[in-house]
Amino acid sequence: MATLVDKRTSPARPKKAAEQAELERLRKKVARLEKEGAQKDAALELLGKAHALLA
Repeated sequence: MATLVDKRTSPARPKKAAEQAELERLRKKVARLEKEGAQKDAALELLGKAHALLA
């Protein structure tokens, strides 16, 4: 039992500082929101073109 090591907190994998973890989480969130915004912009552009064709 003494040979078991929790790899999530072992010295080989040091725990990130709270600030670093928060920055990483926020960067991922920003990237996700930018991607969603780009998809919505493309959809609106497509709908506008479809509306122009049908009008």
